[in-house]
Amino acid sequence: MEAPALTALSRAPVPWDAGELYQYLRTGYSALHGPAGGPMAPVVAGLSALPDSDIHAMAAYLASLNPPESGAEALAARVEVVTASTSEPVAASPAARLYDGACAVCHEGGERPDLFGIRPSLAFNSNLHSDRPDNLIRVILDGAAGPAAGAHGAMPAFRGTLTDRQLTDLVAYLRGRFAPGRPAWSDLDETVRRLR
Repeated sequence: MEAPALTALSRAPVPWDAGELYQYLRTGYSALHGPAGGPMAPVVAGLSALPDSDIHAMAAYLASLNPPESGAEALAARVEVVTASTSEPVAASPAARLYDGACAVCHEGGERPDLFGIRPSLAFNSNLHSDRPDNLIRVILDGAAGPAAGAHGAMPAFRGTLTDRQLTDLVAYLRGRFAPGRPAWSDLDETVRRLR
């Protein structure tokens, strides 16, 4: 299991800033980074007892570990580029159809119904931008338990639904579509077998 960094070591396509860190630590969700899951879920739940001033202080400290952004306009431009690079229509490949049938209802906007109050964009998901596919594979296999805070919903497990081949193809598709600037992961077949 890899713990994605909240500092300059993060592989996220958009750097963390104090505002996004505050949202993440206070609500368990950042629109530019996704929901708190795994070991971070109980951390966020525990932080709910703290006053806003403490959460703001933590967010300010963590943000200070990142290089300063060149301004709100630069950040907005990066978000727009990342979002535009992933807004392609669904292709006819089996992996694209699998994504459209199993994942898109919760991870894409448009005309789809809003089932859980948030739609975590995979374009900003740190797991898809990581050097290793392990976290992504694990969350697809085992799902994500209830929300750290609020009513963010949960992700179902697909362990009993997807074959190894489907999972490998889906993971490769997700990486190519939502992290187009990152290299393809190697040895996905072996990684899926190991984690299964």
